[in-house]
Amino acid sequence: MKSIIKSNKAQSISINTIVIAAIALIVLVVIIAIFGGRIRDFLAGTRSCISAGGECFEGTCAEYGTSVGGGIYTSFPGTNCDDSAQKCCIPLVNSVS
Repeated sequence: MKSIIKSNKAQSISINTIVIAAIALIVLVVIIAIFGGRIRDFLAGTRSCISAGGECFEGTCAEYGTSVGGGIYTSFPGTNCDDSAQKCCIPLVNSVS
């Protein structure tokens, strides 16, 4: 009977383990908060049409290619141009002069 009681005590979690786990969780939350803000800044830069090598245009990208003197342009979704009625047109093939 004594061996059963001893095994129950051995399975309990100590206060030290709980405190260390709580501190580790707090540190993890702080690290996520720090790097989460920096990642958000990085992603904001990648949403820029200009940083992708394009330009915002209200018509189709084929019309944009004609207006700038040739070349083949395609729309690039997921940029700041999508916030308005414009499209981000990036060059696939530049015009050969």
